[in-house]
Amino acid sequence: MQKRILLALAIVIGLTRFLAIAQSMFDWDEALFSLGVRDYEVADHRPHPPGYPLFILAAKAVALTGLDAFRSLQVVVVLGALFIFPALYWLAREIGFDFTTAAAGAAVYSFLPNVWIYGGTGFSDVPATTLVFLACALLLRGRRDTRSYILGAVVLGIAAGIRPANLLIGAVPALLATWMQIRAKSYRTIAAAMVFGAIIVAGSYVGAALASRSVDAYLHIVRVQSEYVAEIDSWRNPKRVGLWEAAKAFWLWPVWQHDMLNALAIGAVLSTLAALVRRRIEPLLTMAIFTPLAILSWLNLDISNTGRYAISYMAAHALLAADGFRLFGRKVQIALCSVLVIVFIVWTWPALQSQRTTDAPPVAALLWVRDNVPATTPFYLFGGFGPLADYLLPDHRPVYFDNVDDIPPIPPGTTGDALVIDWRVREGGQSFIRPHTTLWNVIRRRNFEASVSSVASLIRFGAGWHEPEGTGKRPFRWMKKDGVALLPPMRGSGVVSMRVHVPLDFLSAPPTLEVYWNGQLLERFIASTERVERSWTLPSRSDVPNELRIITSATIVPASRGDSGDMRELGLRLDRLSWMPSH
Repeated sequence: MQKRILLALAIVIGLTRFLAIAQSMFDWDEALFSLGVRDYEVADHRPHPPGYPLFILAAKAVALTGLDAFRSLQVVVVLGALFIFPALYWLAREIGFDFTTAAAGAAVYSFLPNVWIYGGTGFSDVPATTLVFLACALLLRGRRDTRSYILGAVVLGIAAGIRPANLLIGAVPALLATWMQIRAKSYRTIAAAMVFGAIIVAGSYVGAALASRSVDAYLHIVRVQSEYVAEIDSWRNPKRVGLWEAAKAFWLWPVWQHDMLNALAIGAVLSTLAALVRRRIEPLLTMAIFTPLAILSWLNLDISNTGRYAISYMAAHALLAADGFRLFGRKVQIALCSVLVIVFIVWTWPALQSQRTTDAPPVAALLWVRDNVPATTPFYLFGGFGPLADYLLPDHRPVYFDNVDDIPPIPPGTTGDALVIDWRVREGGQSFIRPHTTLWNVIRRRNFEASVSSVASLIRFGAGWHEPEGTGKRPFRWMKKDGVALLPPMRGSGVVSMRVHVPLDFLSAPPTLEVYWNGQLLERFIASTERVERSWTLPSRSDVPNELRIITSATIVPASRGDSGDMRELGLRLDRLSWMPSH
């Protein structure tokens, strides 16, 4: 009966993995992986260091069938996702959990939103996780079986050849199995396992270095990447959130589904406390296996991407929660785990639909350019879309920018125009948007908006404005006391519309606002409400930009209030500004 239940669960859960297959890549790293499949060069971040050699090698093998690079990566990822449930189940059984706890915990884990969604992308995390689960299970079995011990070392080497951090997960099972082999005096077995594992790991990264431009270039870029992680992503960066906030993000809420993750945490705590009281080894061994990677991630990795980085060690959350629920009886355990699975399915479904049926906005924007714009047309591209453009538009030669205000204007009288592909939505442009709903709460929060517009249509912000803030869909800028914006020339008249936020709560009295158009006063009024909207139909200059100037009579410096470190002078916040032809 247990075999039938396990087989049924494996088939059903495996079929659900196909629901996560993404229509397109969505992130920088996927593009780098895809470029690496096409032309491997770690020194040029194809892919990023240390090169993920066995992941790329597997995708290259798939690409021999004729699939493009990204789809080849997806095949490897989906294959890993198909077997993630049985791999974790087997690991749980080798740890010592009973059948029901192992099966229920592995099922809950399989439907965690990040595990499910990333199982249809082009990232290496899911196949690496499946392999490391398998390696750990084999190594734990290797405590009593020499062939499993050697095979476990081989599989762990393969998993590390995809992601080196997998060695942290395999460390405890490897040490336990090696100790048992030492007690059995199986020294040749130990030597064979160490040699095979070391050859695979060393061969993978030596091969990555040799496949790059040069070994020196490879070592240099690995060192540069390590320094970047240490200075930018890790706890050493003084601008990173505090360790307590990072701990909550990495360990408790890697995905923004707090209620269900809190339930997992409660179950895990119950399991751990009961293990300490009853001296049960299984929960403690589970924590010993996964805690090293959880700590490494907490201290060193980008906090904006916890959903992906937590994929491997969230297996401990699921197994310990299932074990904790067992304290209430078998029926309650099954019921609670079933409820978790159902809620995760319902909550994740909109994200799966979005990922499976739509292109990520930057990809949609680049494909629109590919299908509608000649390759000779000049265009400016937001730097964060660079790898995506390198993969999707290899024949185009964009000029990269970080701030759209740095793009030079088209000189008056010039025929033709250039395009701008930006991460923000722009009035009058071609916009591509994914809603900030479930998917926003699982994956890295970027690339949910993109737009294609012309350089000639750009509104430029001059003196008196701070840098843009907000998401791509809802950008805003703070103005000082006096701000000037340049709006592009057009024939005839146009409509200027703006929406501003006035910080009335921090001012002693409502300020007076003055709005000027090309030097002439348009309107002077008292801003008595926080939200102010205005629209004017105005004659436009035809040869030079139009000047819109806004002046406020009062400003604030948040730092002067003692509850903020913001030293900027803030007058008002511009939430929307558009300039469109009047007919």
